[in-house]
Amino acid sequence: MRSDLVLAVPFALESATRIPKIAERFGTFVSPIQLPAWITTALLVAGILAAVERALTLRRNKILDVETVWTAF
Repeated sequence: MRSDLVLAVPFALESATRIPKIAERFGTFVSPIQLPAWITTALLVAGILAAVERALTLRRNKILDVETVWTAF
């Protein structure tokens, strides 16, 4: 499992449960992983730069491109 998912899933759950209608129905979730703002920002910038670099170089990766395999059929 990728380490970015370990950080992203709890953060996304916490963000989603802050929405009042979702909080009423399911309750709130507090992420067990609390990172300082500068680390969160650095990870966000690194992810954006990686996505731009991948798009500009048009690299192929079997694992990353597995979701596009179905279009070949």
